[in-house]
Amino acid sequence: MMSCPRCRMARRSFLKAVAGGAAAALAAGLPGSALLAAGGTAGAIDFHTHMIDPDLPNLITGQMVSTDLAAWMQGFASPEVHVAHMDKYGVQAHVVGHSNATQGISWGDARHDLGVHQRVNDRIARDWVKAHPGRFHGAFGLPTQDLKLAIPELERAVTQLGMKVLQLSSQSPDGAYFGDPRFDPLWEAIQHFGVTVFIHPHGQGKEPPLDGFALANSVGQGVEEIKVMTSIIYNGVFDKFPRAKIVIAHGGGFLPHYYGRLDRNAHERPDTSRNISKLPSAYLKDFYYDSCVYGPEILAALIRVVGVDRIVLGSDFPVGEADGLSALRATPNLSAADVTRIARTTPAALLGL
Repeated sequence: MMSCPRCRMARRSFLKAVAGGAAAALAAGLPGSALLAAGGTAGAIDFHTHMIDPDLPNLITGQMVSTDLAAWMQGFASPEVHVAHMDKYGVQAHVVGHSNATQGISWGDARHDLGVHQRVNDRIARDWVKAHPGRFHGAFGLPTQDLKLAIPELERAVTQLGMKVLQLSSQSPDGAYFGDPRFDPLWEAIQHFGVTVFIHPHGQGKEPPLDGFALANSVGQGVEEIKVMTSIIYNGVFDKFPRAKIVIAHGGGFLPHYYGRLDRNAHERPDTSRNISKLPSAYLKDFYYDSCVYGPEILAALIRVVGVDRIVLGSDFPVGEADGLSALRATPNLSAADVTRIARTTPAALLGL
């Protein structure tokens, strides 16, 4: 709960401004399925949540069409809504990053992009993390199309803003996936500063067959996760930067469930393994994955492939699973110790807590 006078004032002002809206509904109407100390999850950290800058325009049209749109937009814009949601569902802290898939900011040249990222990074550090002590861990963004601008901003975000998580899309604004050797200086800086990377695709094109049925979101995100993970694997990022810590959103998409063809090609086309030191599938255990997969059997299958120690709690709030902890507890064959590891121990370790 917020105890400082500034936080109490901010909360009162916010609730007054949105009386009768999504925040009030959230505070009054959602079922309390998880208590903070229940099931060994006191101190739970949700690694996958989003915000937007309410003072910037939404530059992506047609992506945010939903019966829940009003509540989503309130949650995107307000740390108080996030805190109310955490308190209701028994979560201590959110790792929060900008929702570039909702409010696209990488549309100008690299220097313009840098300025917007700096603005959003500053807002997360000031209005979310600092204003609500202990409730948020900020994830910063970078203009990855120009590393001469991106790497100094990484250093600023870490050393001046105190951020520990870099949120990346699956590819840079100019279309290069992050295993490309051109990004080696960025991975070197990430490793040097001990930053954890959270990869969340900013979107997928709406070309056929991803048009007409919202498949750009439901299927396209998983496709992008396959592309960026295989780019990282086959270009040898983990071999070159063995201390890299990479969390993939949405449980890694489809790749953890369809890796057999990669290993087949390693035998039939050994030249494809020229940059790596083990079977492609073995690198799946070098990534971390959030738990936001919308199905307990899917999460159970993921854990069987990569191990419970590679999973972190993730809900995709405000657009994803309403109660990430309850979804986690519903996963078959998870012990109380497993739930604690996913919800608290592993996320805390990735944050250096």
